[in-house]
Amino acid sequence: MKKLKEFSYQEVLQNGTPVHLRPIRADDKQRLINGFNRLTGNSIYFRFFSDKKTLSQKELEYFTEVDFEHHIAIVATLLNNNEEEIIGVGRYVELEDTVTDKAAEVALAIDDEHQHLGLGTLLFEHLVRIAQNNKISTFVADVLLENKQMLEIFEHSGFKLHQTIDHGVIHIMFNITDQKFNKRYGL
Repeated sequence: MKKLKEFSYQEVLQNGTPVHLRPIRADDKQRLINGFNRLTGNSIYFRFFSDKKTLSQKELEYFTEVDFEHHIAIVATLLNNNEEEIIGVGRYVELEDTVTDKAAEVALAIDDEHQHLGLGTLLFEHLVRIAQNNKISTFVADVLLENKQMLEIFEHSGFKLHQTIDHGVIHIMFNITDQKFNKRYGL
């Protein structure tokens, strides 16, 4: 397992706001609840495919107590009144049922106030780099047809997407070892 500080980055959003990307920690449970409570119903529905009202204790443990080997989670934070506030989360979870290549399911959630500023793309790009270093070759995601923002992140990534649609959900699969992406981001 890598040292967790290797997953920390300073970035700047399109509006000039500096953000800190870092590994999620077990002590982020309340910050994650606060971030969840700021999400609109649409953002919650797009991420969880349901009208979820709260995060259960079991979910909080799953989301914050990750191994950083098979389950990676990066949060984007801001300081607000000297308190760290989570404004975005990106994660991937390695799939166990793959035969040859290592694959992982990827997901993102961005605070509504900070959407359309490139944060989803930043989190996604960092997850790709981490996954490549961990020998993950394929990302998969299930995205609701109405979730145009998430679809745009994938469509503009430079990866060749393989998509199927079933009952309003797009199942997306793409190889993240694509050389175009690596050249584009200097990898």
